[in-house]
Amino acid sequence: MRRFFFGVLVGAISIVAVLVGIGHWLDLTDPLAKADAIVAISGDTGARVETAIALWKEGYAPVLIFSGGSSDPESVASAELMKRTAVAAGVPATAIVVEGTSATTEENAQRVAELMQNRHLRSAILVTSPYHQRRAAMLFEREFGRASLSFRNHPADDPDWDASFWWTREPSRSLTLVELAKLGALVAGQRPG
Repeated sequence: MRRFFFGVLVGAISIVAVLVGIGHWLDLTDPLAKADAIVAISGDTGARVETAIALWKEGYAPVLIFSGGSSDPESVASAELMKRTAVAAGVPATAIVVEGTSATTEENAQRVAELMQNRHLRSAILVTSPYHQRRAAMLFEREFGRASLSFRNHPADDPDWDASFWWTREPSRSLTLVELAKLGALVAGQRPG
């Protein structure tokens, strides 16, 4: 009987360790360094835009790039809404570039790479949600590599998602599981979103 309970305990601890490990693996972070631009991609824009603004105010880059369209063609692009938040927070409109047509993370990466090349910007700090950072990094690495651009990962300070406890509550659990499925599709060679 003691062996059985020991086995159950070891199994439970192993499962928790794997779940915590997944969260920390997704939450990809590089050491911060100054760059030509800070790129925030749309999605859960609140934490993303606030983190990008904070980095800009700390002097990590002179340019903010907001990327993301709208799922409703009649609505304002998410990138434009992010710009409005930044301007209201004291960032001059002249320091902000809006890419408001991309509908997927893959398109974010493609269009931001083109935009940066056209503006002679060579390096960026990539800001997205922590659970999204790993997949975004893979897509940006592909597009930036083609354009000889570089970036560093800096996940948003998202109070609604915790790398260690994402699996204990909604919507963190669903967001993370969907992200893992998209990441699996990307690794398998399917068209990413």
